[in-house]
Amino acid sequence: MPQSRREQKRAKHEAKRKAKRKAARTQLSARSRKAMLRAALAWPVMECWINESWEDPTQLNQIVVTRRDPTTGEVMAGVYLVDRACLGVKDAYAANFINAESFRREMLPRMAEHQKLVQVDFNLVAKIIKVGIAYAAQFGFRPHRDYLEASILLQDADPDSVDIEIQVGGPEDKPFFMAGPYDNVNKIMARLTQQLGPRGFNYLAPLAPDSEFLRAEDAVLDWDDDEDELFLWDDDEDEEDVLDIGEFEFIEPPSDDR
Repeated sequence: MPQSRREQKRAKHEAKRKAKRKAARTQLSARSRKAMLRAALAWPVMECWINESWEDPTQLNQIVVTRRDPTTGEVMAGVYLVDRACLGVKDAYAANFINAESFRREMLPRMAEHQKLVQVDFNLVAKIIKVGIAYAAQFGFRPHRDYLEASILLQDADPDSVDIEIQVGGPEDKPFFMAGPYDNVNKIMARLTQQLGPRGFNYLAPLAPDSEFLRAEDAVLDWDDDEDELFLWDDDEDEEDVLDIGEFEFIEPPSDDR
């Protein structure tokens, strides 16, 4: 079946994105990535960055946490894309650099292309991530699967020590879903509608580049269509057996939370 313009554009962006991710992971191929990340956990935190407008929960948070080996100067970076308005951790990965200069030359400028970045406290970014994950979990969204690895660099953080209130949600204190280029709009909208009803959330979800928009009542929860864009697993499944089918995984909230 021929692809629409939007599908073709999305596929092209996804191919580029996967290529960048593969290039980053190639740096870690010599040894177990998890083993390297656990070793890096013992390194002191070098610096943490986030977009300047992070206090606005409707703005996607770009977060990078770096640790530096005091002996060799090697830097390990964890990168997290957090949507505190609805979906939680949308993306995450880890990458290593030969030194701090390499990190600042190769990664920071790219991250700052669309959002100005500022340095903040390690525990603050950990709290922002924690709060974003907890908010999204209410609606059945788990973090991107690569967060499991990248979160190793956050394990010694103390988010509860931060007394700053981290805002979540959008207008009217409702979830605010803003569709990104890799989001499966129909399924996300269907999940939100299932959990909250068509008026229980706000959204900005274009169907196509021609400024059409999806209505909540048009979203159909159908798990039998193309399973190439979501994570689906049951809480009883082992993580290693999860079928990787895209950006998000959906979970069924406990019955007493509905």
